[in-house]
Amino acid sequence: MRVILGTPIRSRPKPWLFFRVPAVMVNAFDIIRSGVGGHVMKNALQYDGEVWMDSGGYQFLRHGKVPDIEDLAVVYDRYWDVRYFLNLDYPPNPTDSEYDLELKLKASLRNYEYLVRRFNNVLPVIHYHWRTNIIMKYLTKYLDYNPPCIAIGGLVPYVLISRGVPKNSRKSALEFLLRVRQEVDVCIHVLGLGSPVINPILKLMGIDSTDTSTWRVKAAYGKVVMPGGGERHVSGREIRFGGKEATNEDLTRLYRFLRETGFPLIDRFFEDVRTSFEYRALVNAWVVLNCYEVPSTGVFRKLYNEFELMLSLPSETAG
Repeated sequence: MRVILGTPIRSRPKPWLFFRVPAVMVNAFDIIRSGVGGHVMKNALQYDGEVWMDSGGYQFLRHGKVPDIEDLAVVYDRYWDVRYFLNLDYPPNPTDSEYDLELKLKASLRNYEYLVRRFNNVLPVIHYHWRTNIIMKYLTKYLDYNPPCIAIGGLVPYVLISRGVPKNSRKSALEFLLRVRQEVDVCIHVLGLGSPVINPILKLMGIDSTDTSTWRVKAAYGKVVMPGGGERHVSGREIRFGGKEATNEDLTRLYRFLRETGFPLIDRFFEDVRTSFEYRALVNAWVVLNCYEVPSTGVFRKLYNEFELMLSLPSETAG
């Protein structure tokens, strides 16, 4: 399974200048806002690997804007070297009624139908909702277009946050993902779930790829991502939310993981991890790209064990 690094266009650091990054994801909102010119995205990124482009719909909505599908198509049309463009979809809320859910799914499908007439490398995006029968109905509609891959979104609030969503949301959301994997014979990309604590479960299920932008965000807040899951504050700044302060044992464990997996900037670790945002971001990118260690304890270890058992049992259709 691949982890794709989400990144702003004009950001530092660029991990791919220091070590191998299998693919990078940018978004159209950032392209419009940054005013990046040209027609070769790889030149703008200084990157010679595979580039995906998201619609940036989430970022548009956060800034109070409703993106227009025709404007998005203009952005997509500028770049000939992007491997996949993602459809502009309208994510449902857990509290949406069945009627509102269908309205959003229909609007998302219309966007896909518009884009797929213009581009042959647009991926459908369908967001998870606990009304899975409706989601599966629309997933089938997308599959009628024979896409090379599908992107599943909307899992982060259920799996990584789980506040304000129904009980047992983590397991229910992951069961939906497993169902899709077992019923769909195309590659599956899971949006936003790239994390050492989830990567082993996604790999176990046979998911093809996921992505994450948290490698930069956590570094900006003075945090490092720990192998096996979790995060630790290392900058010495006041802890305002999330995570614990790193102990010497934590730093030693992280250092050992980096050394054993061949992190190329290991000599700077104890000097720069506390003081340099860019170095922390490089450390975090390396960890999310290279850690598939099964969590030793906690809810995600329990989930891993449950899905491992589930996958070991004969399917109902076998024999």
